[in-house]
Amino acid sequence: MNKRTMARGAGLAVVALALAACGGHKARETVPMDALVVPAFAPWISVEPTQGDLQVRGLDEKVVLSPSRPVSEVLQAQLRQALQPAYISNLTVACERVKTDIRVRHEDDKPSVATLDISMRCTTNARGFVTRSEPRLEPTAEVNGQTNYPKLFVSLLDNASKELATKLQADIDASKANLK
Repeated sequence: MNKRTMARGAGLAVVALALAACGGHKARETVPMDALVVPAFAPWISVEPTQGDLQVRGLDEKVVLSPSRPVSEVLQAQLRQALQPAYISNLTVACERVKTDIRVRHEDDKPSVATLDISMRCTTNARGFVTRSEPRLEPTAEVNGQTNYPKLFVSLLDNASKELATKLQADIDASKANLK
């Protein structure tokens, strides 16, 4: 063997070791979110923009979800549709610091459960009467080795947005009550 062949072999061995140290296979899956972003005109509701992929924690293999639209955009669209009937003049709802995490929990003798954890800070202002809240949403679903994580994420996000709309409706109602 010549020096060049030995150097090439050593280089390939280093690359192989580096890849092995990375922890194996990593799947990046696109999550189609267009079905959840419905047109609704309610500019008085805003959700601070967020970006980024989500790693499904708690799995043996690495699964990274890449939403086709930011989670904040989906939440904003869902809230605008659900809360449009609650509008009164000079009403604003602003949510910020949106944090999203998805994880799978395994327990002996029980099915595995995926949890989508969404938290944020929201301020409702009805003609100067302000209500602040920090909603935390944790929809769950059972999972198994055949789970389609993009579809699961869309379903959990849909459930979370409905729960968030219910919580913000209560904040709007509390602010409106001060107007009487």
